[in-house]
Amino acid sequence: MKIQHLAIIFVIIMLPISMVLSYYIGTQIDSIKVQKMYDSKLLTATYDAIKSFQLNTINNKYSTVSDSKIRDIEASISTFYNSLGTELGATGYSEEDLQQFIPAILYTMYDGYYIYGKYYNDALPVYETDEKGIVVMDENGKPMVVGYGDYQYGLRPYIYYSCRYKHGTSDFIVNYTLDNNITVYGKINGEYTTKSGALIKPNSINKDTIQLGEYSYIDSTNNKHTIQYAKYIEYDGIPMEMEVLSEQLITLDENNYPTLKNYEYVNYDNRRIYMDESGYFWNNKNRKQYITDIATLAFLQTMTFDGHLHSNSAAQYYYEAYEFSEWVNANIGDVTQQHAVDQEGNKIEDFKIVTENEKIFNLSDDNNPLLDGSTFNENRVAVIRKSIESNLSAAIANYGAGADYQFTMPVLSENDWDKLTNNITVASFMQGIPIGMKYFNDYCVITNDKNKELVKEDTIYLIDDKDETHYIGCEEVDPEKIVSAYRNVDFERQTVVITEGDERYFYPHANDKSYNCMVNASETYDIDDIINGVIKEYSVEEDDFVENRAKSTLIKNSKLRKIYLTALAREKYDLYRTNNYFGK
Repeated sequence: MKIQHLAIIFVIIMLPISMVLSYYIGTQIDSIKVQKMYDSKLLTATYDAIKSFQLNTINNKYSTVSDSKIRDIEASISTFYNSLGTELGATGYSEEDLQQFIPAILYTMYDGYYIYGKYYNDALPVYETDEKGIVVMDENGKPMVVGYGDYQYGLRPYIYYSCRYKHGTSDFIVNYTLDNNITVYGKINGEYTTKSGALIKPNSINKDTIQLGEYSYIDSTNNKHTIQYAKYIEYDGIPMEMEVLSEQLITLDENNYPTLKNYEYVNYDNRRIYMDESGYFWNNKNRKQYITDIATLAFLQTMTFDGHLHSNSAAQYYYEAYEFSEWVNANIGDVTQQHAVDQEGNKIEDFKIVTENEKIFNLSDDNNPLLDGSTFNENRVAVIRKSIESNLSAAIANYGAGADYQFTMPVLSENDWDKLTNNITVASFMQGIPIGMKYFNDYCVITNDKNKELVKEDTIYLIDDKDETHYIGCEEVDPEKIVSAYRNVDFERQTVVITEGDERYFYPHANDKSYNCMVNASETYDIDDIINGVIKEYSVEEDDFVENRAKSTLIKNSKLRKIYLTALAREKYDLYRTNNYFGK
């Protein structure tokens, strides 16, 4: 065979192959481009959703109340779809089209989570339709109902971060949260009990330092009530004393005239109460509503001395946490992960974090619930992760029942699980959109570190003697020059609507951020080190080898640590709680 014939045969064989390969490679490149575009749009829409939730909750005085919270979440979901529909409008998908590709949106809250998606509603009416899909009316002009039960989009019922334990004569449930607060209910040593509170190391409290006060009042039926409260307590050598708190506030008078002024305040009965020259008031839609309740006035008058209104929230937090933690140690201190059971009473074997026989609620120096690596925290994370994983997997899998595309929960990274189990978070899932020769399948997880539901160790901002604001851990912080501290959400801009088109803005704490915090938001000092009272500073030195040498600085009795731990306790105590069963 001539060489020319071989060349022709080669061209005949290879040309189609090269064309197919070229088409395949081109298709793959186009698919990758489209996938990256979808990834970017999903990220943008999820960020818009969490930002909407953040802004709504910051400016909503009732954002922690259940109904109001649901409205904020639903508004956030609308923002997500509007953003995604706008971002992807050029691809031909409308907002309604996109909904079929979103099997779930997850909102992790303080003590549980919501899943938004399609679910079966037994009470949803099913209407008779004609061949064109138009609803048929009866003789009275009302839609004809042919049955009940159909699928609809919406928020599924709230799911708590809970785990059941059986040990001896105890059979109880623990509701975990995103921090060291828990609720225990069920049979404890054979008796039904319900208690809730914060967990700390009981040995961190010097019980001999506890100072209690009391105040009394007579109600409308002439009955006398005497209330006890904590005035002073020492936590890990730090005195928790009564403190004066203040913030700026815009209020409107009867003529809608706005006034910006600084007021002292305390939190009482889940609301913030302020003091001015006329008395005590709470902010009711930016108007002063003065307190007339006898019990509340008795508390406020007790807290007012030396010409100032004082808060005892920090001392009360550690006092109640100490008593609750002592009860936990005595009653469920021997419980381990081996005692965790499901609804049928069968032992749970598939926790992602295994602690086996380590005692979850035996609180000590080796199991400090405020530290990330403690046995308590590892079990808290394991329970939250298992609950979310099982319910979210079922929600996504059932979403596409009977469809051509099989919806499945993707494998989440450990970094994303860390976000979900420790922060207020939104996670969105988008699947089933055809892109070239495959389907788009991805998710996005974004946290919200400014909210009214959760106070984390890193959400406390410090104010120094120069009136500058610092993130906790900032290297420029002088431990002896900190004067106060508040949670980060109180440094966000607030909006007051005077009339339509007339809005005023103010900052509860109008402090300038330090330059270092503006350009470098990352921690220099580890927060666990600050809690423990020992800061480790690392420097690189060159000898024969380059090595890191740690220099420890004791700050156990520093002003920074005192103000920080006081603020952390106060802000945790002042959070709105829907389930507070301490001492009942």
